[in-house]
Amino acid sequence: MNFNLFENISDGVIIVSKDKKIVYFNKSAKNFFPDIALNKSCYGLYNICENCPLEIAKEENRNINIYDVKLSNKRVCFSMNPIFMETEFYGVIEIFRDVSRVIHYMEDVHKQKEFTEKIFNSIVEGIIVVDKEGKVINLNDSAKKLLCNLDTKDAIGHHVKEILGIDLEQMPALDKRNDIYIQTYCGKLKASLMLSAFRDEGYIISFYILPEQNMFYGFSENEFHTKSPKLSKAIDIAKYVAEHNVNVLIEGETGTGKTLLAKYIHFLSPRRNKPFVKINCAAIPENLLESELFGYVKGAFTGAIKDKVGKVELANEGTLFLDEIGDMPLSIQAKILNLIQEKEIERLGDNKTLKVDVRIIAATNKDMRQLIKNRLFREDLYYRLNVVNITLPPLRDRKEDIPTLVRGFLEKFSEIHKKSVKSIRSEAIKLLLKYDYPGNVRELENIIEHAVIMTKSDYIDAPDLPEFLASNFDVFLENLTEKDLIVKTLKQTNGNKAEAAKILNMHRTTLWRKIKEYGIEI
Repeated sequence: MNFNLFENISDGVIIVSKDKKIVYFNKSAKNFFPDIALNKSCYGLYNICENCPLEIAKEENRNINIYDVKLSNKRVCFSMNPIFMETEFYGVIEIFRDVSRVIHYMEDVHKQKEFTEKIFNSIVEGIIVVDKEGKVINLNDSAKKLLCNLDTKDAIGHHVKEILGIDLEQMPALDKRNDIYIQTYCGKLKASLMLSAFRDEGYIISFYILPEQNMFYGFSENEFHTKSPKLSKAIDIAKYVAEHNVNVLIEGETGTGKTLLAKYIHFLSPRRNKPFVKINCAAIPENLLESELFGYVKGAFTGAIKDKVGKVELANEGTLFLDEIGDMPLSIQAKILNLIQEKEIERLGDNKTLKVDVRIIAATNKDMRQLIKNRLFREDLYYRLNVVNITLPPLRDRKEDIPTLVRGFLEKFSEIHKKSVKSIRSEAIKLLLKYDYPGNVRELENIIEHAVIMTKSDYIDAPDLPEFLASNFDVFLENLTEKDLIVKTLKQTNGNKAEAAKILNMHRTTLWRKIKEYGIEI
């Protein structure tokens, strides 16, 4: 056989006959094996694998490739191919390539990747990398933790809106950090978030959850501002019970702030750094509520293509808030009772139990005793939930808080709608105080948002309020005394008596006389 064609190639080439004798080697092979010689046995020349590769190639009639072998302080890629002369086995050709630089480079890349991942996962802020369409490519450990211990498989490949509740268009402008609400498995959270371009491949979202007190208007860790004795009593109970690991039932009309109070209790409790998970028992159909609460395993029912963690598991070590508990079906009530008593659950379709540690806060706007009387709610569950009862008064019974609430809502909606509304006129406040608010605080919040949007000034006046309130403004003016009307008009004109006289449709001397008569100070 003519082997000259192998002489000048950079790969080492060795040809071994079937009796395991070296019949050829090129110059490059000498670099790998300095002691190599013709007719020398290949045995002992190298030790690449446990069995003789020549025997394997002969018996199995196949190529053998080994991609990282250490030979003479080199990292080598090895290939052995059987040679046949017509149909008779002649031997093998062995080819060696020095891949030390490639291997070292790959190892350096791997080390660099490990180093980068360590830095990536040591960043305290949550980092989510998405492509141009908003699908998640990667996220760090902090992001998973901040998003209620989110599993990687539930994030990678999913759209960011599934993870944060907002899409790219709803995020702050590029490289601008803003406070924004995100929707996580644990509920609605306020986060400081920034969106940055990632080369031409997509975007990097960096965020951190703002301290809990920033999520609640009107209170901090030590105080929940109110002038109402009834609400003050409710807040005092909440503060005291927060540190004790007992279930709480909050009762009150729709819009009185039951969710806010539940978050407040969680915020003051030892579980404050653990998940707060809310589920609205009235908003989810009965056939879906069980799987939402307890989760399910793959194949539990048609459409269950993968395991799903339920709200109870997500709340483990934290607080589970059962809103509108009065609307919970009786079949689910039994399972909640078992959760409270045994501290364990079963996912749908699973036969094994999971231990969980949750504190339950429930809320309702219904008469629970009447529901029990009508056999719509289990009495034993009611007593398990009602260890501590807190009743929130309606807004009509605490109107003294309206000015404070209005100031908080002004600040909130001025920021949201990018307006600079700083105050509200006294006439508007008086109209707000006259109204009874069947929708309670939530209705007042909506009224102020409407006014912030409608005003063209840096303050809210009576005409900026919704029509059903603003239409009473003329009646309100008619009921003002002449003195009140003059005082109001002088304030409106910043003390300009000539302008005030025009508005009041009276002569300036008449206005002067009445100012003196009523003892009005300008």
